[in-house]
Amino acid sequence: MPLQQLPNWIQFGAFLLALNAGMINVLSLITVLHQSISHMTGNVSVFAIAWSHQDYRMMIYVLLVVIFFVLGSFYSGYILGDGNVQLGRRYGIPLTLVSLFILLCWCFIPYFPRYALLWAAAAMGMQNAMVSHYRGTIIRTTHLSGVLTDIGLAFGYLVRGLKVDPRRLLLHFLILSGFFVGGVIATIIYKFWGTHAFLIPAILTASLSLTYWALYLRQHPYH
Repeated sequence: MPLQQLPNWIQFGAFLLALNAGMINVLSLITVLHQSISHMTGNVSVFAIAWSHQDYRMMIYVLLVVIFFVLGSFYSGYILGDGNVQLGRRYGIPLTLVSLFILLCWCFIPYFPRYALLWAAAAMGMQNAMVSHYRGTIIRTTHLSGVLTDIGLAFGYLVRGLKVDPRRLLLHFLILSGFFVGGVIATIIYKFWGTHAFLIPAILTASLSLTYWALYLRQHPYH
């Protein structure tokens, strides 16, 4: 199946997952720790700074954030066995775990905010590894560096007169807009709910999990 026939459910799912990551990342940034959770590049830089300043407390914490993100990816790989997007894989399991991890973050953040966010990091690692590529297109729903790079490349190709796959470009814009809209929603909700705003992405991923399980069981009634 060429990418021009990219199913609508993949586009919609990528948008919702990016929206979820956008909410989580903003909520983690505007808590007292101002800690990025959905991508690890900045955290590795923070670790390097802490190493240089011999700030061992920060080094240990940032290292734990990175480890939990990797563990989330590890479990996603173990559960699914493949990063190719394909209807019929048991995405309901990692989606359920993402929701559970976010819920645990919400439970602990009033008392242990620094370590509660480790659960959010695990959730983002698991989500990011769930759908890593489709028909040669790399899909990342928790950070935008690759998305923005691909958008820039696409426009460079267009200016050069080369052919660009419109569905591939649309997918990148959906991820970008989903991440942005999620951040806006989280910022607004946080003003009224505070850390209870973490319940919104928890409910979103739980709803996605239930929806996917319903579709999965309809297609695999005896599994």
